[in-house]
Amino acid sequence: MHRPVLVTGPSALPVSLAEVKSALRVDGGDSDGDLERLIRSAVAHYEGWSGILGIALVAQTWRQDFNRFEQKMMLGLRPVQSVSSINWRNEAGQISTVAAADYALKTDAGGRSYVRFVNDYSAPSDLYEDAAVSVEFIAGWPIVENEPTTPEDIKTAIILHVQKHYDEAAKANSDILDRVERDLISKYRAPLI
Repeated sequence: MHRPVLVTGPSALPVSLAEVKSALRVDGGDSDGDLERLIRSAVAHYEGWSGILGIALVAQTWRQDFNRFEQKMMLGLRPVQSVSSINWRNEAGQISTVAAADYALKTDAGGRSYVRFVNDYSAPSDLYEDAAVSVEFIAGWPIVENEPTTPEDIKTAIILHVQKHYDEAAKANSDILDRVERDLISKYRAPLI
């Protein structure tokens, strides 16, 4: 399994500038650039392959490459909404697509998703030597009526993360805010199963 690669980023941030300004009681537009930068930094802190939660916060497309077919192919991010396609490359470099009827998206008790091939699927044997199998999938909470459906506790944690880096009073109380932030995100940490 190779590191997941972002194909298409989310169309919105999980928390809007207006939500952050309201929570921090910031008026005017003088700080908009700084606040937007801090929001993006907080999202990057939590999200993606290298984020501390290893999740996608808003629907986005990722690709996971594998060296070979396996009965179960684990996907490196959560929550996975759907699999868009599975492609494989043969020794000559030709790309073929696996029929959707030959696999299913499954999620284990720890919330980790994987592709499971049907029992009678005959995996090709003439695979390209490296990263021959690619699974493209949608991860993250969906956007409904132009609004991200990211859970409220994660949104609150993002706002606290921004507040700690923006507000002088929050910097003085960062130990307390760190603890609250950890509590808000704790249930979204990857399980150690």
